[in-house]
Amino acid sequence: MLKGYGATSYSRCFVSPNASCPVCGQPVYFYANEHGSRVFFDELGKPWAKHPCTDNERPASGSVRTRPSSRPVAEIKEILAAEQKIEQRILPVGRKARRDAWKLAVVVEVHFADFGMEVHVEDLSSQNHQKYRFFIYCDQPLLVEGDLVSRRRETFSFLHPQSLEDTTVVNGDRLVDFEALEKDIDPSIIPGDVSELLPSERRHFGSGSGGTAKMSGTLRSVLEDFAKKGIVGSKLVSHYLNETGRATADGSPWTPRLAFFLIVLSGVSQEKPVRQKKRTAGSKPQKARKPNARAKKRPRSSVNLSGNSVSQSAKKTHKPRSEPAARLSSDVDEWARMLSRLGRVSRTDDDN
Repeated sequence: MLKGYGATSYSRCFVSPNASCPVCGQPVYFYANEHGSRVFFDELGKPWAKHPCTDNERPASGSVRTRPSSRPVAEIKEILAAEQKIEQRILPVGRKARRDAWKLAVVVEVHFADFGMEVHVEDLSSQNHQKYRFFIYCDQPLLVEGDLVSRRRETFSFLHPQSLEDTTVVNGDRLVDFEALEKDIDPSIIPGDVSELLPSERRHFGSGSGGTAKMSGTLRSVLEDFAKKGIVGSKLVSHYLNETGRATADGSPWTPRLAFFLIVLSGVSQEKPVRQKKRTAGSKPQKARKPNARAKKRPRSSVNLSGNSVSQSAKKTHKPRSEPAARLSSDVDEWARMLSRLGRVSRTDDDN
């Protein structure tokens, strides 16, 4: 059955050759691009072994498609079932061998925006056709649906559409020089509006679809905690994000410019909290004075010898200086006249 399908090697179990070598006539995999480059491969996937007896000057014979395509799913299942019954297995045998081997996968979905390409692939060598995803930064879409990719764990390999050379990446790799794109940007200048965020700067806020929303949501609680402590404003926020070991989604340090975009995208208020006056150590909060239910009685007034009213407190405060006993009058008539002016006593002569 394998020979009937032409499944004589690993990649031919999943992809049928799309051309014949113009020199030896053997079935080969033919790739061409819009720039006129043409390449023949004996095997697909890492290390992308080229057919030795062809060059770019010779056209391929027979019907040629732009890209080789995978076999139908039902056909692949029949080949995998037949392959398990032969003595000399074509596919890796054993868990470690399968883990370390390069496997073919077909691209089923591609999203490209803002210098980022998110690729979803489906493994061709597994019965359940397990799916994987990787994201890279590039300046143009490098893959389209139906392209073939070689995968080993978290590493992916494919042919660059312009050079037709092997391009090997891991998730998050850069294939574009962002520093050159942003050489005219001063990261210390705070922009005026979120619309000034450049497409190349979106890499700092997450990869893949919805990455910006995920990044701003992840750091929202951090920004809220900063705001409670009075850490607000692009410059302070960028400083403390770096001091606490938090980098952008791209792994770069935060700048005031990037912190501004993060604050706006997260929607965290930048108003400083109102702080209450601190009490000194040992001091107690003052309580409102309550009116005394028992009003103090006014001191009774007393009358001095001159007939003027004097309060007790004044009497206590201003004590009259005592006169010497020799200067005090002992004349009865003088005392009587003084008391008669008060209306208290009157004098009668002893003779009457």
